[in-house]
Amino acid sequence: MNRGIILKTKKVTITHIAKAMGLSPVSISRALTGQPGISDDLKQKIVEKAAEMGYIKLKKQVSPRILVLHQKPYEHDNSNFSYMMQGIEQALQKANTDYSIEFLDKENQNKLILPYRLSKGFKFDGVIFIGSFNLDYVALINQNIRSLIFFTGYSPAYDYDSVWFSFLNAGYKQCKYLMDRGHTRIGFIGKRSFYRNKEKLTGITSALEEQGLPVDESLFFEVDELFRSRLSDLITGGLLPTAFICDHDFTAVELMRVLNEHNIKVPEDVSILSSGNTEVSAFSQPPLTTMDLNIEYSCRTVVSTLLQRLAAPEQPSVNIAVLSTLVERESVRGL
Repeated sequence: MNRGIILKTKKVTITHIAKAMGLSPVSISRALTGQPGISDDLKQKIVEKAAEMGYIKLKKQVSPRILVLHQKPYEHDNSNFSYMMQGIEQALQKANTDYSIEFLDKENQNKLILPYRLSKGFKFDGVIFIGSFNLDYVALINQNIRSLIFFTGYSPAYDYDSVWFSFLNAGYKQCKYLMDRGHTRIGFIGKRSFYRNKEKLTGITSALEEQGLPVDESLFFEVDELFRSRLSDLITGGLLPTAFICDHDFTAVELMRVLNEHNIKVPEDVSILSSGNTEVSAFSQPPLTTMDLNIEYSCRTVVSTLLQRLAAPEQPSVNIAVLSTLVERESVRGL
């Protein structure tokens, strides 16, 4: 009796694909599991060859799981912080990650209470810290999650990856921009206790000293209850500077309101330069010359840097300063 001949189909392995393409099994494995180190063109050729040869056990790439922690309450508005939060979320989505965003107040940090999801046993591959955090708390998180990155408004002294806005550079460029237009008496208005403003003031004073101009501390205003009276004294005494650098667009708008009450016109009598390039800067009267922080780019850089850290955890930490871009409008005039 004739029996049918049963043919056994030989199982295709990574080694078979490697021999067929003249590549190493390691290269084939990296391409098929989505690991770095293989160009996109070569990866596509390997995937196509694997499909052609009937390799069906293609490993599905697991999306990185990212925890985003912020210690400032988040409201969907036109503030820079809101843009940062939205930008981070968009960048995480484009990178095809699984992510969770959690508010963490300072009290829980000081008590070393784990974020809710970590306390419930959720596992994450990396953490994005938005803002300044208690370093003891960061060390606690680092015991659970190895890869961390900070997204801050100033240069952090952390031994972790970080992306930050260089306000020192912004302050220098703002002051230089005004000096190039003939201004020599330049004031500053903002919360001087904020790290970002300390850095901005360093940039401003460096630019003044570089040109041999005096640094007049009486023109550097704190935004507090004495702000209006101090400004009034300068106006009354005829000592108003020809230009002010403000720490933020909203500060600049408030300054213009006070100056208007004293019949001081911008920019005819006083020029104003601010930071943020928020919506209010374009619609104020006059529209504000300001600094764009390049937030969208910064958010993409935060996410890509963290993903690089996940791929190469032993690499040295990086500290990336993002420079602001001047947006010229109508609130500054030349002398």
